[in-house]
Amino acid sequence: MTASGLELKIGRLKARLKQYELAATLGISTTKLCEIETGRRQPSPELAEKIERVLRELQVEKQA
Repeated sequence: MTASGLELKIGRLKARLKQYELAATLGISTTKLCEIETGRRQPSPELAEKIERVLRELQVEKQA
């Protein structure tokens, strides 16, 4: 698992989301999300930004 993949998984787990839930929110397949989390695939710069934004928004909602 790459550092960015690990960070993604940790962020997803902190948000208490299943892979399929985050994948649906991002508009990608569960398989693609799994591959990113395990380091078998790197997200495009656009997808990486979207992932960061979504996880940040979920953390803010959780704190509110």
